[in-house]
Amino acid sequence: MEGIKEMVFVVKVDDVCSFTYEFLNKAVMEKTLLGPGSVGKTFDDIHSKFMAKFLNEKYSEVIQTNQSTSYEDSFYSADNKLYYSKTLLTPLFDDLGKCTHIVSLVKDITDEKIAKLESQGIQERLEESSARYRSLFDSNADAIFTVDFNGRITGGNSAGYKLSGYYMNELAGKNFIDFVVPEDKVQAKENFHFSILGNIKDSRLQILNKTGDVVCCIVKFIPINVKSKITGFYMIAKDMTELDKIASLYKAGEENFRIIAENVHDVIILMNHHKQYLYVSPSSETIFGYRPDQIIGQEPYFNVHPEDIPNISKAFEQAAKNGSTYLVQIRLLHNERGWIWSEISGTPVFGENKEFNHMVMVARDISIQKEYESQLKHFAYYDSLTELPNRRYFQEYATERLELNENSQRSLAVLILDIDDFKEINDQWGHETGDAVIQEFGFRLNNCMHGENMAARLGGDEFVILLADTETEEQVAEVADMIYQVMKEPVEVEGLSLNISISMGIALAPSEKVSISVMMKRADMAMYKAKQQEKNTFQVSPT
Repeated sequence: MEGIKEMVFVVKVDDVCSFTYEFLNKAVMEKTLLGPGSVGKTFDDIHSKFMAKFLNEKYSEVIQTNQSTSYEDSFYSADNKLYYSKTLLTPLFDDLGKCTHIVSLVKDITDEKIAKLESQGIQERLEESSARYRSLFDSNADAIFTVDFNGRITGGNSAGYKLSGYYMNELAGKNFIDFVVPEDKVQAKENFHFSILGNIKDSRLQILNKTGDVVCCIVKFIPINVKSKITGFYMIAKDMTELDKIASLYKAGEENFRIIAENVHDVIILMNHHKQYLYVSPSSETIFGYRPDQIIGQEPYFNVHPEDIPNISKAFEQAAKNGSTYLVQIRLLHNERGWIWSEISGTPVFGENKEFNHMVMVARDISIQKEYESQLKHFAYYDSLTELPNRRYFQEYATERLELNENSQRSLAVLILDIDDFKEINDQWGHETGDAVIQEFGFRLNNCMHGENMAARLGGDEFVILLADTETEEQVAEVADMIYQVMKEPVEVEGLSLNISISMGIALAPSEKVSISVMMKRADMAMYKAKQQEKNTFQVSPT
């Protein structure tokens, strides 16, 4: 292994589902911040909270699937140089077939990555990203419309035409409420209003298409977030016509239902009031890796993730009691792939005596959709240049910490800082150099964070820090001094050696109850006061 030019990590799999470095080859020591002292320590011991979580998820995926997996990543070397890499994780098994170690082979693809980025240019990368999400948007099987804050339709995908019968130029500028049947208009308005407030929920609405026919849909509104600002909403409408037809046909006769169920691409499941599996469609083997005969006779919810059992159990009981339908998203166990996200819709069926008979459930694999949602969430909460949390993530996290600290009588502090005369760096050396300085600044700042503390980028050269547990002003000053010390070292960029200085404003949580926004404003005012008096210093806002 020492002769391999690629980096090799051998990681031991502990019984408590944690991972410990057991061997690092010479290439690891030369290219990363890890050293001999890292051997015997876990990811959580060595890395930042965010990096440790990322690594634990990737290695856990290998444990769950018992298969090799690969991913692309980036890392900083011992001399603070950014490298791009491609990692292959391979499980090692003992004689009993248990995974005891995972070997990580990391290949340096920096030159390949940079060459590709330089050849394409920033504009082409943006066009590629736009095309990728446009493809996801247009090829989605569900109807997707874009609406503004007033509910006016601004666009849509091809499935939207199929659902409504209208071309997009016919819908543009019209309010989506105009296409909802009168008895559902109040509910539609309420759900749209709740989504503006950040509360996203599914609702069953009846929509009138161009021919005047009523289409039953599951509708939800998702905010469109651009640079931490909501610019509109996606209105996603899932046509429930076929699924409703399946449920109604079953009520007319079990044999008709079986014929339909055995020819649909989703999985149809019948469960009685004892939660016994009465019927599972053959598609379960294709979608979840289990033959119907492997499911019939199993314990209730045997393949549901333990954390999701209360959710689907409650939905089942309420539907059986109230005669309502339900739609939940849970994790189901795939026979080969491990836990995958699935969507379950349930419709109760009652006998002649109006007593609950059984539940008709339709299950589908939505793991790809969840993966895209995860990517979109990352874009919404993290700064693309520094990979630090952005303003939105910071305010949500800091607000949560502030409420916890108020209940536990602990204190916290907010620090806002920026680079003195940063505009001169951009003007003299160009924006690429400026971006490189900001990346290095964010890297050094993040290395100063420990425990529940957080550094985030607000925009430009402005950053914010939350110190989640501070008792005195002296403790805050110690952190500020540490930041000034790490920023003393010149920033090496493309042969340049740039000295930077920073100004900082500090706001301590006062005795009275205030919001994080108020603390950020106080810290911002203190920072500008520091700039006016003497740059490369900090000021503490009066509480």
